[in-house]
Amino acid sequence: MRYTFSLLLLFLSSLAFSGTLKGRITDARGEALPFATVFLKGTTIGTTANASGEFVLTGIPAGSHTAIAQYISFEQQAFAFSIGAEESITKNFSLREQNLSIKEVVVKSKDEDPAIRIMRQVIKKRSFHQKQIESFQTDIYLKGVLRTRDIPTKVLGQKLGDNKKEAADAMGVDTSGKGVVYLVEEDASYFAQGGRERTIIHSVRESGNPGGVGFSQLPSVISFYDNNIDLGEGLAPRGLISPVADGALGYYQYKLEGEFVENHQVIYQIAVKPRRLYEPLFNGKIFIAADDWAIHSLSLSTNNKQGIEFLDTLRIDQIYVPLRKDTWVIKSQLFYPAIKVLGFDVVGNFVTVYNNQKVNEPAPDSVFAGKIISSYDATANKKDTAYWLGNRPVPLEEDEMRNYQFQDSMLVVNNDPVRQDSLRRRGNRIKPMDLLLSGVTINGKAYKSRFTTNSLIFMTNYNTVEGLNISPKFWYQRQVDSSNLLKARAAFRYGFSNTHFNGMGRLSWLHRDKYWRGRMWEVGAEGGKYVFQFNPENPVSELLNTASTLLFAENYLKLYERWNYAIDYRHSRGNGLSWSAAVNYQDRMPLQNTTDYTWAKEADKHFTPNEPQVQDGTTGFEPHRALLVKAAIGFRPGVRYVQYPDYKSPSFGSWPTFTLSYVKGIPDVLESKTDFDKWRFTVDGDFRLRLLGSLDYRLSAGGFLNDNYVSLADRQHLYGNQFVFAGPYLKAFQMAPYYRYSNTEKLYGEAHVEYNMQGLLTNKIPLLRQARWFFILGTNSWYAGPNNWYSEAFVSVDNLGYKMLRFLRVDFVQSWDAWGRRNSGIRVGLRASGPVRIGVGSGESGEW
Repeated sequence: MRYTFSLLLLFLSSLAFSGTLKGRITDARGEALPFATVFLKGTTIGTTANASGEFVLTGIPAGSHTAIAQYISFEQQAFAFSIGAEESITKNFSLREQNLSIKEVVVKSKDEDPAIRIMRQVIKKRSFHQKQIESFQTDIYLKGVLRTRDIPTKVLGQKLGDNKKEAADAMGVDTSGKGVVYLVEEDASYFAQGGRERTIIHSVRESGNPGGVGFSQLPSVISFYDNNIDLGEGLAPRGLISPVADGALGYYQYKLEGEFVENHQVIYQIAVKPRRLYEPLFNGKIFIAADDWAIHSLSLSTNNKQGIEFLDTLRIDQIYVPLRKDTWVIKSQLFYPAIKVLGFDVVGNFVTVYNNQKVNEPAPDSVFAGKIISSYDATANKKDTAYWLGNRPVPLEEDEMRNYQFQDSMLVVNNDPVRQDSLRRRGNRIKPMDLLLSGVTINGKAYKSRFTTNSLIFMTNYNTVEGLNISPKFWYQRQVDSSNLLKARAAFRYGFSNTHFNGMGRLSWLHRDKYWRGRMWEVGAEGGKYVFQFNPENPVSELLNTASTLLFAENYLKLYERWNYAIDYRHSRGNGLSWSAAVNYQDRMPLQNTTDYTWAKEADKHFTPNEPQVQDGTTGFEPHRALLVKAAIGFRPGVRYVQYPDYKSPSFGSWPTFTLSYVKGIPDVLESKTDFDKWRFTVDGDFRLRLLGSLDYRLSAGGFLNDNYVSLADRQHLYGNQFVFAGPYLKAFQMAPYYRYSNTEKLYGEAHVEYNMQGLLTNKIPLLRQARWFFILGTNSWYAGPNNWYSEAFVSVDNLGYKMLRFLRVDFVQSWDAWGRRNSGIRVGLRASGPVRIGVGSGESGEW
């Protein structure tokens, strides 16, 4: 205990009685060297300068030290000094560009650059450096800034201001459109050991957002010793090949630009350049420490032609320092993103400073206890300005200080209740275009309630059963308190041809755990009479069916009418486990076509009856009553958590979602005629294959344990599609007629699989690679036996669009079935962005 107490006193004294070194780092001409590094020789204590070259190095123990100032491609400069407790010393560094020398080297052939020999040594030792750090601990400071270089006055038709000055004032930038639009700072500790990671965030500040939490997992150290570099979720789907990867010599050209001596060690400066365009590669410079064959520092860039998405360019700078012989640790890492989109020209820098690194020293077991991957101190986002003034290792720029002041003042203005109420009332004004396109939303006082309607374009449709019909829908919700929400929904419908009026209503109570995101339950009840598709998943779009009926006399929408009464419950534990249950009583009535009006020529009329045509010859839909009990359970393993200051949030990994559903038709109760048992089990997930792309899948099995009486509405339906616009990927059969394959099979299997090449192959085909189009291969298949199956294969061109606005996909589909029918066609849809994760469902009928 005395030993522990002594260590605690020593630690506290080092905080209370430490000195500060500050100054500025420039080149020989006096120009700032942005984000240069300063550290104490022989230690891992250090900091990074800001964009103006200004630095502040705190926490220096009293005594004699040597400070090293370092910048990529410049000579180090040392400064020996003695410092007392709480003393502050100012030292400006002026660095000279590296004086490179080229020495005669022995090469294997006259055409081989000496850099090849050096890189062979680095690649040979790659695995050693990758595995030598079994555990890693470090303090981290992050400052992330996004700045505009130009802004538009209008975005997607919405004005930011009547002129550029008004738009600039609204965003807090200067009249030329230049200024800070996002600013975040974080101070954290990071632990990695045995494949486990933990980030503990001690403080965070987001400009203009007092409750902001920044990044729960700070930008991780990009290890270029990995063969494939992962830049983060979605940024580079295939990853990028490291310049020191095992097969890098086949992808990169290297050129030795020279060498220099630093701390009695030779450092090689090597230019890195891709051998081919449109490959997932970097270009820039890498510095190699001789004999150790380790990365000393690097500055590497990539762009959207080389596999990154959402950005135009990204540059990564890293500086390492020797901890001991043959062991180099990260000192600083910088990201420089840049993007031009919708008239905005945005650049940024995210500087990460690593301090007090410890290598291969076991972390306390408590750090990895439970399933927490990241946690915040309780007061992490509640630190005041005085705290940051005393603890910020990278000084703020002038425009960053202005941004904090601007956002703080705007926060006061925006939080004014009078202003908020004025903006609410202004937003509640009903505009003609809202009525037509988006519907009307009216918010109650303090935004505690909301009333919403659908738009005229979606509530007005035409079909052969109802003719012209209008179906207004209304949603209302009221926030009772911070955890509970009252929800109501109503839908009305009138068909001018069949003169039927229908109406449905639903009321539910939703409880959310305010301390655990994703943990909730909802109970609801509904009742009324309405029209429904025979497939409860509503595969036929009413808007598209209106167009096909009027223009081409193709009436795909098949409807029946029913009285419906239901109670339901759904629950999510917030840990990957969820379930739902519902009891539904229905009185079902058939409907018939009542009109054949169309704009198509008389000779082209070929309307089909309202009764779906099923492959097995089943015809007719008789009036009957149905009592249904539904239950489902879903589970996604591998959940981890982020503990924010005020709540906990799940983070899901690579495991798929498993879902089991069961529906029971109960006969002879309340005159119910239905008598069946139906089940379905689904596995829904994806694999990242790195350079080979990704594989998304949704696999299902199911069937009827009992089919004594199965109405057409209760059959197992394929999610068909007969429009040129694609149905939901990994769910729909893109060429299947809507009800042809509806069945009561005892056992069937269903598979939706997509292999997204994400630039593989197309990056080698002229024109396609310039266009940055991607190929997708896949299948949608259903099998219930050798005489009852349907399958389709497709080749898709993905990533269609212009510049950063790439959201379209075109599919070329070929289908087959057990009866020898073949069909082919084209489907147009939205760009693939991962699997459709369909879990337990809402618990509501979801059909109206």
